Amino acid sequence: MSHTQTDALAAQLQSLYLGAAIEPALQLAAERNTGRLRPLSNDQPYLYHLLEVALNIVAIFGIRDETATVLALWHDLLEDDQITREELSAFISHSPALRRLGDLLPLLDGLNRHGKTTEQYYDGIAALPPQVFWVKAADLLSNTKSMPLLNWQQLKPHWIAKYTVEIAREVLDVGRFERRRGYPVIRVALLEVQQRLINALQKDVERWREVAACDPRFAAAAEDLLRRR
Repeated sequence: MSHTQTDALAAQLQSLYLGAAIEPALQLAAERNTGRLRPLSNDQPYLYHLLEVALNIVAIFGIRDETATVLALWHDLLEDDQITREELSAFISHSPALRRLGDLLPLLDGLNRHGKTTEQYYDGIAALPPQVFWVKAADLLSNTKSMPLLNWQQLKPHWIAKYTVEIAREVLDVGRFERRRGYPVIRVALLEVQQRLINALQKDVERWREVAACDPRFAAAAEDLLRRR
């Protein structure tokens, strides 16, 4: 980890003392993402995003959970083919701290979109322990809150449309997650970010149309999110 801001986030996470499993989990995340940059970013290491997801759960959602933190650091490992299931299973088996958390692979499978429709993906998350939902919500927050800060040339309208529709239709609207611990805080955090982004887009008709062209559901989803309090 050579990126100064990434180092700072790693130190912040380590200072929280969330459990013995955090250190080996962070070690693997750093190793498997060496040299990888975050999409839509010129020079931000991908590890920065993983650390931000882990810290969102604690700092914004107010949830201290060792398993959720490990899942946050690893949530893209299998989906992005950074490691095989066999390699990950072997790594876990050699760490008493990680073994103590139980079988993590089904939880990571739940965060893997491959072969699933969007509805199937979120239905699967809803059927798993709450840590999986916390990680997904923290991932959405990390991915969306940086969007207004990016130059438009760096920002694919497809991603704005995708996240707006998913947050409106799958996370906040269908009754899947309301009873999950932390949901009220998570709801407010996601709404604040989305409403800020949508309000900014509404001031630029050309960009709004560009995003809306990516998904016919975007305009209705955006209006729905703006109405929420």
